[in-house]
Amino acid sequence: MNLPRLKSAPLALIVPAILLSAIFPAGRTRAEIATPSYTPVYPSGLTILWPTPNPAFMQGGDLASWVQDTGSGDPHSGLFGCVRDDGHKFHEGIDIKCIERNKKGEPLDAVSAVMDGRVMYINSVAGNGDYGRYIVLEHPHADVAVYTLYAHLSAIAPGLKVGQPVAAGETIATMGHSGTEDIPLARAHLHFEIGLRLSDDFQFFYDAKKYPGKNEHGNYNGINLLGSDPLAFFEQVRSGKFKNFADYIRAIPTAFTLRVTTTRIPDFASRYPALLTKPVPLEGVAGWDVACTWYGMPKQLTPLPAGTPGLGAPGAVALVNFDRSQFTGCSCRDTLLFSAEKNTVPRLGVYLEDNIKMLFHFR
Repeated sequence: MNLPRLKSAPLALIVPAILLSAIFPAGRTRAEIATPSYTPVYPSGLTILWPTPNPAFMQGGDLASWVQDTGSGDPHSGLFGCVRDDGHKFHEGIDIKCIERNKKGEPLDAVSAVMDGRVMYINSVAGNGDYGRYIVLEHPHADVAVYTLYAHLSAIAPGLKVGQPVAAGETIATMGHSGTEDIPLARAHLHFEIGLRLSDDFQFFYDAKKYPGKNEHGNYNGINLLGSDPLAFFEQVRSGKFKNFADYIRAIPTAFTLRVTTTRIPDFASRYPALLTKPVPLEGVAGWDVACTWYGMPKQLTPLPAGTPGLGAPGAVALVNFDRSQFTGCSCRDTLLFSAEKNTVPRLGVYLEDNIKMLFHFR
């Protein structure tokens, strides 16, 4: 791949997704799970709920009341972005703390689907990756079929299977502290993500990269999943500003735009047509403009006809524009690499190059 370096509802309406009395594994079956007495429906037509019984966020509590920190005592370390290792490590989601434990200190909090969706992946083996036991749902009823991910689980809901539909508020798991990284029992939590999936053929990229070991998670490997900020999303839901995912994603600031020369139509465009600025022409394309967030999530795709200025040889990727201010304090993600000199054009980082390879099926 050539890489030329060219210049909804108010707070009072948000209710816990599941009552503490319905927490499994205390004998409640999937069919017996109680639904909330009020299910808020937003202008998008979606019911959107918080994924755990912890009511603090929905009641306007401070971060410390619902965010599980990394042990530093700073709740910001459990949020999204450059919040780990003194700002040098990226965290893809939010960590929601436990509020109910058994006599041994094990968490009992139910984990539930935030929206109607379908189970796309279940990893039931605690040691298969940093996520530990985790579940990925996709939400085809949304205008953009985002995924949600629920990780570090202690148990999967009995009978839950890949391909199964789930309702908003339905219990899918129990909170835990599983994962290859040692998470102390005292810091048991739910790691929650919401975002987009890059490719329907992640294995192609995995094989090309020659990663050691087997890809245990198929297309739902975390490398293929790009989360956005869950706190920003839920803040919009809580304030009633959320209308639909297409508007929400488009409103995330564009940090840079790439021009990719290829006649390939990525499956991303078919999976998320609401993120296209215009329909793909019947005669095909010569390239794409890809608008991205500072952390590398494609937020808008524009198909380009032949003759568009700036298109290069097949496989060329050019930086069309960038907003340096979007990267202030956000240097932990290897997207654009800035030199110390202020007026120089940034380079594309390896992480961003890999995302483009996954998106467009490049080697």
